[in-house]
Amino acid sequence: MRVIAGRWKGRRLNSPVGDEVRPTTDRVKEALFNILGPEVRDCLFLDLCCGAGGLGIEALSRGAAGAVFIDLSRKSLALARENLDSCGVERDVAQLVCAEAVAWLNHWKPTDEPRRWVLVADPPYRSQVAGAIMKELERLADVPGFLTGIIEHGSRTPDLPAAAPGRLLWRTRRYGESYLAVARMRSADPQEGE
Repeated sequence: MRVIAGRWKGRRLNSPVGDEVRPTTDRVKEALFNILGPEVRDCLFLDLCCGAGGLGIEALSRGAAGAVFIDLSRKSLALARENLDSCGVERDVAQLVCAEAVAWLNHWKPTDEPRRWVLVADPPYRSQVAGAIMKELERLADVPGFLTGIIEHGSRTPDLPAAAPGRLLWRTRRYGESYLAVARMRSADPQEGE
């Protein structure tokens, strides 16, 4: 696991041992950040089911103003803290939260409104968490500053919501066994109307 671009480009990050956590591959990570493009700069980056923190650290490396790392595993958060410290990330820039992602998201509000924010989640592929986060993101689309939400999932992830007319426009992209469900406000999607 490594940082792909930005001020910590090439920096190796500690990876989890065993099969409990599945880090996002470099290919999917690069695709994810190509989708986000310049939106990352100066935003608040929410990294749900963060594991060892690779996505949030990549965002900070590329100029995010801050990141919140949320995971239910204290072991994963400890590894994320090690990786943040090895990159020299200031403690006030990165917040680590031990919580279930959907429950945390249900109560979250940005503290600095209208701060621009991006949400990325990489839950276990065979869990129902991806679908629950997608549903919660539909509600959060009204929170000021929302730019993009990206949820990584597998082909057999259960309970993904069907595309339905709503405030968000969802597009899915496939990268091998991984899929990225990308949500943007309908009025903000440059490909809307294609």
